[in-house]
Parts: sequence; structure tokens; C-alpha cells
Amino acid sequence: MPMTAHLQELLADVARDAPRPLVTIGNFDGVHLGHRTILDALCEHAERLGAPTVALTFEPHPVVFFKKAPVATFRITSPAHKLDLLAQAGITRPVAIPFDRRLASMAPEDFVDDVLHKCLGARRVRVGYDFNFGKGRSGGPEDLKRYARERGIVTDVHPAVEQGESVISSTRIRQALAGGELKTANALLGRPHALRGEVITGDRRGGALGFPTANISPDAGMMLKHGVYVTRVKLLDDPDASPLPAVTNVGVKPTFHTDPDRPANAESFILAGLSGGADLYEREIEVELLELLRPEQRFDSVDALKAQITRDVAQARAFHARS
Repeated sequence: MPMTAHLQELLADVARDAPRPLVTIGNFDGVHLGHRTILDALCEHAERLGAPTVALTFEPHPVVFFKKAPVATFRITSPAHKLDLLAQAGITRPVAIPFDRRLASMAPEDFVDDVLHKCLGARRVRVGYDFNFGKGRSGGPEDLKRYARERGIVTDVHPAVEQGESVISSTRIRQALAGGELKTANALLGRPHALRGEVITGDRRGGALGFPTANISPDAGMMLKHGVYVTRVKLLDDPDASPLPAVTNVGVKPTFHTDPDRPANAESFILAGLSGGADLYEREIEVELLELLRPEQRFDSVDALKAQITRDVAQARAFHARS
């Protein structure tokens, strides 16, 4: 099935920015340490050749597309955050290919011929050991090698990257985050797990309790165990600003709400550097999660909740003082 005109135009634009590139392909959800080894190897090779690099990823994630998985609780990183992380890793041109029925129906050989060879003019491609592509995930690394070799493209297949006794994977990170194993997830990511979003108006309960918060409803990363976390808040529109120490509740505020289907959000009380969440309204922030203090819980009274928040804040201040 031929590519859409939109995809052809997108790839032509990439080829203009990054002619004869070294290419890597994958979902790269989380851009974790396993991904980083592939990206680092690609960039090191490209530097020796004086060539640009391209990272092809897909939007939406194929699992979200086919299984209709909830986006916020499946994806570790949002599309924009993922592209930022790929650029930070040294990729010349990270690009999210629109994943649709037409792309999903493309035969593996057609993907190599149309996307890698004709559109991008790739000279080399590097993928992970478990890479699959094409209709029904019918193509694997050996198929990629064969089809690419026939078109003069060299293929490198990167081995699995392990930490402890397990392979580093996005699935393992999702499981760790959902299970409250933040330290494990952060170790696999190679950085703190982070939530991004625009600060929105909440129900103002935090301010009434004496703890005004900056509230976001992230579109990724929310497979997290609901709870209270020690965090850092970054202002995405001011990259030179220092991160702000904070404590963040991720969840549904069960003391006030009983709806089991209520969407979770993240509410951050800034410990220093700002007078409160109101200073951040409509600004894009990133909340880095450093440590899980406790699970979210329902309290019998507002006074009991306020007393616990006071203890949470004290613990968070102590954590930041040690850091």
C-alpha cells in the first residue's frame, strides 16, 4: 500500500535536514538506558562518518492505535517529551511518523524500500534485537538486514541491555511505576520519571488548606502508583530557571472524591522559589519524581488530611536539604 502524501512530504523534509543519514527506528517510549545505548552507538558512528542521524518513531504508539490503550496510563513519555529526549541524546532529526492503517498495512520490504531507501536515502540503520516492523509485525532484524542489504544499506542489530538480571524495557519501567517502585524505574530510565503539562485551575482545596498547588493533567506517564512524591518542578518556558523543590500528590483525592473513574492528576506544592501555584497558571511545567513518600489515602477529616500534608511537606523539605 503506498504511503500518504503527508508522510512523503514529512520524510522529504527530514531528508533535506539530514541527507544520507544513519537511522534508528523504534517506539522509544521513555527513551530509557536501553534506548540510549542504541542512540549513543548511532551518534558515535555518525560522528566518525560526518553524517547526520535520524530517529524514526511512531505516533500514536502502535499499542495505543490497535488496542486503544489509555494514552495517559500507557505511554511513559508524551510525543513532544520523547522528541526532546531524542534530540538531547544527540539525534540530528527526531521524527514521529503518523501511525495509521496505511502504515500498519505496509509490507516489511516496502517499508525498507519506500521509507529508508527512496525517501530518506539512509546509508545505515541500527535497531534493537527485538525490532519488528511491517504488516502484522511480520518483519524482524534478519528481514531488515536482507532488504536493506539489497538496497546498499548496512544494518546493525543492537543486543539486549540488562540491568540486574532483567532486560531494560519500557514494559519493565511501566510495571515498576505502577507498582510504586520509583527508584527502580528511575534507574532504568537513567533519570527521574517526569510528568509534563500545562498548569490548570484546580478545585482550590490545596490553597484552602494552606498548601496552594500547581495542578497538571499529564497526557503520559500516569501509570504511576497514586501517592505523594518528593519532586522537582521545571519551567519549560524558562530553561535557565533553577528547578523548584516540591512535593506532589498524584491521584484522585479520595478524601473529597469517591468516583472510581475520576481521572488522576498531579498537584505540586512548591516548597521554595515561588509564592504558590498561581504564579504558574497556563505555563508548561515538568514534574520530576524523586521519591515516593506514601500511597494516596482517604482521611476521615480535613484536619487529619492537613496534618498529614504538613508531615509530607516536612519529609520533602528534609529530602531536598540532603540532596
